[in-house]
Amino acid sequence: MLGTNDFEVARLFALCEAELSAAELSIEPTVDFASAEKRMRALRKTSFTPMLSSQFHDLSKDDAFWLFLQRDGRDVAGVAARRDYLNSESLSSYWHRSYLRMYSSDGTEVSIRHAHPALREIKGCVAYLGEFYFLPDERGSRNTMRILSHLLFAYCFIRWKPDWQYAFIRKKDVERGYASVYGFTLQIPGAQTWVADVPNRSSGEYLVAIRQADLFHMAGYYTANPQLFLGEDALTSVEKLRT
Repeated sequence: MLGTNDFEVARLFALCEAELSAAELSIEPTVDFASAEKRMRALRKTSFTPMLSSQFHDLSKDDAFWLFLQRDGRDVAGVAARRDYLNSESLSSYWHRSYLRMYSSDGTEVSIRHAHPALREIKGCVAYLGEFYFLPDERGSRNTMRILSHLLFAYCFIRWKPDWQYAFIRKKDVERGYASVYGFTLQIPGAQTWVADVPNRSSGEYLVAIRQADLFHMAGYYTANPQLFLGEDALTSVEKLRT
């Protein structure tokens, strides 16, 4: 049975789709993981996290997906998500186990000193979000980034009803305000300390997350006040180059 919160999140999804349509953009979901990675490479994305890679995981079509942002039927951005049932296990414990398989060749620890939310708070049904990437020629709009991330939050909830949705963001991107643009309500520096040289990972990363209750509040607030959903749009030229 659908409750008020479910409808609010569905309305948030509809609001995001309407804003994309107004910008002459559309969204396409897919669970063809190998094809999705090829499409992202065509957008000039050169690396992928093992967490969402079909080379490391036999991803279930029920437990992962990609979303592609399109203009005139052409891919211009993409993002992916996967669901994990941690139940009573902490996110930190899950990281320890999965990182040994993905990043360690000899079984030694590669990641230590995890942030408190990963140790104590983030558990249950969780959604990991990653591979958020725009074609370089399409970068320049904070609002488009914001719409895509909020649509992703809503779509994850509609599919899975996760207790938490989380990601990692580079320190310099948090300092540019991207974590807030995306809509993450939890932003913790020092997500973890890497004790091995792991490609594309850094001890400076932030753990960013949004819990289900915060998503409900956000969805209700923005759908009741759509004029407050979007803000100052333009990225600086430096941000456009480095995003």
